[in-house]
Amino acid sequence: MNFFTYDLIKGSSLNMWKYSELKSEPVVAPYCTMEGEINATEGYFEIDYPVRKDFLTTIPEVISFHENELFPNLYCGFESPRVDFSSFLNTPHWVHTSLFNNIESNIDQTVSFSIITCGRVVIWVNAKQILDFSPYTRNHGSETIAELQLKAGKNDIVVYLDDLAERDVNFFFEMKLLSEERLTVKVPLDYSSGELTENINFLESLYFKKDVYLEGNVIVNSDTAFDGKEVRISYGEQYFQSENEASGDITDFHREDQCLTVANGEILIGTVESIPTAGVTTVYVSVRMPNGAWLKKKLVCCIYNEDKLHISLGTSIEERKQKALEIFSKLELMDMNSALAEFVVTKRLSEKAYEKIKPAIEIVKSKGDCADFMFSPLLAITTKYHNELPDEFKAIIKECALDFRYWIDEPGNDVMWYFSENHSLLFHTCQYFAGYLYKENHFKVANRTGEEQYEIGKKRLEEWFDTFFAYGFSEWNSTTYLPIDLIGFFSLYLAAPDNYIKEKAKKALDFTFKVIAVNYHGRVLSSTFGRIYEHDIKAMRIGEISNVLAIAWNKGYFNNALRASTLFCMSDYVPPKEYMNFIDLKEGNALEANYLQGINEVETYLYKTNAYSLACAVKYNQYKNGHQQHMMNISLGNDATQLWINNPGEYAHSGENRPSYWAGNASCPSIVQYKNIQVLEYNIADNLIPKIHLYLPHWSLSEIQTKDKWLFIRKDNAYLGVFFSEGLTIENQGDTRGKEVYALGHKQRIIVKCSSLEEIGSFYNFIDSLNKVEITDRQIKLKDFQLGEIKYQDEDLFINDGKIERYKTYDIKPTIEKLLGKEGRK
Repeated sequence: MNFFTYDLIKGSSLNMWKYSELKSEPVVAPYCTMEGEINATEGYFEIDYPVRKDFLTTIPEVISFHENELFPNLYCGFESPRVDFSSFLNTPHWVHTSLFNNIESNIDQTVSFSIITCGRVVIWVNAKQILDFSPYTRNHGSETIAELQLKAGKNDIVVYLDDLAERDVNFFFEMKLLSEERLTVKVPLDYSSGELTENINFLESLYFKKDVYLEGNVIVNSDTAFDGKEVRISYGEQYFQSENEASGDITDFHREDQCLTVANGEILIGTVESIPTAGVTTVYVSVRMPNGAWLKKKLVCCIYNEDKLHISLGTSIEERKQKALEIFSKLELMDMNSALAEFVVTKRLSEKAYEKIKPAIEIVKSKGDCADFMFSPLLAITTKYHNELPDEFKAIIKECALDFRYWIDEPGNDVMWYFSENHSLLFHTCQYFAGYLYKENHFKVANRTGEEQYEIGKKRLEEWFDTFFAYGFSEWNSTTYLPIDLIGFFSLYLAAPDNYIKEKAKKALDFTFKVIAVNYHGRVLSSTFGRIYEHDIKAMRIGEISNVLAIAWNKGYFNNALRASTLFCMSDYVPPKEYMNFIDLKEGNALEANYLQGINEVETYLYKTNAYSLACAVKYNQYKNGHQQHMMNISLGNDATQLWINNPGEYAHSGENRPSYWAGNASCPSIVQYKNIQVLEYNIADNLIPKIHLYLPHWSLSEIQTKDKWLFIRKDNAYLGVFFSEGLTIENQGDTRGKEVYALGHKQRIIVKCSSLEEIGSFYNFIDSLNKVEITDRQIKLKDFQLGEIKYQDEDLFINDGKIERYKTYDIKPTIEKLLGKEGRK
C-alpha cells in the first residue's frame, strides 16, 4: 500500500479523500400545502418545504459503520478546502456517499476539528463513532467542533455524508484543524504517490489564456513539461443526474467527450466554430489514474462565434424580429423556444419540433424546478394560437395544465421554487392562462374549476403588478433575472385575455426596457446587479439581455439565448423611441442615473460616457453578509469589457456556492460614488475569506500598469485607475493567472477613477494625475484633476468639503450633461 502524504497544520483542511460511489435516490413525500411569504429582496432567503420536513422524519437515527466498504475514487479539492459534490436536480433526491482517509499522529492525543456541512456528517475514528452532526440547513453551512481521539501512528478516518437535494444542492463537507499539533495526512493509494503528485501538478497548471474566445482555436494551456500526457475532456458534468433531468428551454448544447494529448503545452479542444455553446462553457480536464479512476479539474470559458453570430438582422425592429425567428426555428438544439419559433414562422409543428418541446413537457409534468419558466409561454402560445395549433399539441398542454400545481395553497410534494419575484410572476401567469383556457374543467391538484383558477390567477397578477409598479425590481438590474421577468411580461402582452392585464404587461415592459437602456454600455447590460452568477457575468455576449438588445436596437450581441428573445420576436412590442437617447450618447455627453429599486430602497448609481461606465449600489447592506449582489461594475470601451471588485464567497474558482468566487460578495462593502469616482470600504468578518479581487480581462485591454498601490488600465480611449489601500498583486499562477488582481486583509479601502482621452488627453497624463492618496483610520483624501478635493469620511463622500447628498426616488430620470473636463465640467 502506498500513500500520498501531506502535513496538516492549524487552520488547514483535509481536501483530498478516497470516496465510495455517489448515490442519489428520489424522495417522495405526502402531498400537502405550505405557507410562506415572497422574498421581497434580493438576499438569501429560505423556506422549509414539506418534503424536507417529511424527509427529516424518515432518515435513519443511526448510520451503520461498514467495515468492508470500498473507496475506489479519489477526490482532490485543489484550491478549495472542501470536499464538494454540489449539483443540481430538478426534483427532490437523497444524495449520499462515504469518505476514507488516514491521519498519522506522533503521540496519543485528542485534537479539535471544525466541521462544516449543510446536511449530515458522521465520523468514525478507528471504527469508533465520534460525531453525528445533522443540521440539514439547506445550502447554508453549519459548524460544529469534533474532538478526534488519535492514537500514536496511523488512524483510519471514515466519514459518511448525506443531504436532501432540493433543486441546487450545496453538498459539501469541510474538516479544518483547530489544534496546534501538526499532523500528517496519508491518503492510501494502490499506485505510486509520485504518479498522483505528477497528475495534481499537471491539473493545477491548467488554464485558459483568456476567458472569452471569439474566433480561432480554443486551447487549454499547461506547463510544457507535461507534453504527451493523455487527457479526457468532458463538458457540463454533474456529480448527480436523475433519469428525467432535462433542460427544457434553457439553451443547452451537448458535446461528446474527447480523448486528447498535450502538445507544446496545449490541449486543443476545438475551434470556436466547432464548439456549440450557450453561456459559460464548463470544461472538465481529467487524467486516468493507474487504478482506472479519474481525477479531474474544472475550468470555464466563454465561446461566442463572432463570425457566425455577428450579423445584421435588419434595419427595422420588424425585420430583426422576423430574421431572428427564422434563425431560432432552425437551431439544432432541444429547446422548446426553437419549436415555438418554428410554429410562428411555418404555422406548423414538425416532428422535430415535438422532440424539442418534449423535455420541457417532462419538466412540467414532473413539477421540476423552473417548470414555470417553460409553462408560462406554452400556455400563452396556446391561448393566442388556439385555433391554429394542432390538436395533438393542445391535448398535451391541457393534460399538463389540469395536473399542475400553481401555488403553495395547492397540495403537492414538489420542490419548485415559488418565493422569488420572478417565479411568483410566472406561477401567477400560468394559473391565469390555464384557468382561462380550461374554465369548465376540473383542476385536480387545486380541486377547483378553471374559472376559479382564472380569477385567482388574475387577482394575484394584479397584486404582483401593484408591488412592482411601486418598487421596481427587488433583484435590481439583474442580467440573470430580468430575462425571466420578461418571459412573464411578454407572455401576458402576447395573449392576456383581459386588456387591462395586457396594459400592465406593456407598462412593465416599458419600465424594463428603460432599465436596460439606461444601464447599457459596451453592447451589454453594464451595471450593479441584485443577483448574478459567474456564468452570466463572464458571458455577457451570449446572455439573454444581449440578444434582446440586438433585436430591439441592433446594439447588443445576437446569440442563441432564446427564452425572452423568442417571445419578444413573436410580439408587436416596440420600446419607446426616446430610450435611444440613453443608448446613443452624443459625443461630449455623459449620462447620470440615480434611482431606488426594491422595497429595501436599494440606491443604484450610474455614470457613463461613450468611453466608460461606472456603477454601484450605494451604501447597501454595508459590512453585512452578502449573497449574489454585484455591488459595483466598470465597463470600458464598446465590446463588453467588464471589470468588477468583490469579496469571494468561496475558495473554489468556479464553484457552486452563492456567493461564489467571482459572483456576489461574502461581505458587502460600503460604496459611495459621484460622477466618475467611486470609493469602496470592506470590513470583512473573521470567518470570511480575507481577500478582495478585481476581475482583469487582460486579453481585451490595451495597457496595464502598476505604480505603488495603483493599478492603471487603458482600453482604447478609456482609462481606469484603481487604488488598493493594502497593496495589490496580479495573480501569476493557476487558472486565474493574469485575470485576477487581489489584495489580502479584512479591512480594505479602494478608490476607482474612470476617465478618457477626451477628458484628459494621454494615458500618461491620467497616470500622473493620480498620485498622492492620504489615508487615516477615518479618512481618505485625494486631489482629483476634474472634481477637486475628494474626501471619504465615515462612509460619506465630500467634494471640495461639500457632502454629496441625493434626492432618493423610484423614478428613473437620467440626466444627460456635458463631459467632465480637466478642470471640471466642460
